[in-house]
Amino acid sequence: MKKLTLIATFVLAGLTAWAQGTVNFANFGTGVDAAVTNGGTGLRVTGPAFASQLFFAAPTAGNLISAYTPVAGTVNFQSGPGAGYFLGGNKAIPGFGTGASVKLIIAAFATANGADYQTAAAAAGNTGYSLPVTVTLGGGAVPPPNLVGAQGFATVPEPSTIALGLLGAAGLLLRRRK
Repeated sequence: MKKLTLIATFVLAGLTAWAQGTVNFANFGTGVDAAVTNGGTGLRVTGPAFASQLFFAAPTAGNLISAYTPVAGTVNFQSGPGAGYFLGGNKAIPGFGTGASVKLIIAAFATANGADYQTAAAAAGNTGYSLPVTVTLGGGAVPPPNLVGAQGFATVPEPSTIALGLLGAAGLLLRRRK
């Protein structure tokens, strides 16, 4: 009986060591109201035309999304009165356990430009992301925290490099004529 108890203890300790911390991936809830708008229209993003994705990094990371790692899976925005909001449920953050502090960014993108944020951004699609928010992860007996402190943001179409180049050339021509 002692051997069985000892083995069970080691198994549970091992599972706890491998447990990943979790967070409630939603931009609405207790302490959170971070609606996402479409910068082109000023209206809240809605339905399957837009999706959100969660990114994570160590607490020392800066504010640029390029320093963050995406969590697998995306979540579509709600329609109707819930436009601008998503409810993604609990997301595990790889490499971080229960009680760990982690910086998180919410990204949003137009699904017509890609199945994830990086693809949509590379296609110069309608994208945007929040400022980072630091949370202490839950998991196991600790409930996953909400993204308290997350702020709303707008998605904007990214101008293409060619369009910017043409705009610059036109500006130089106009300046030269004067």
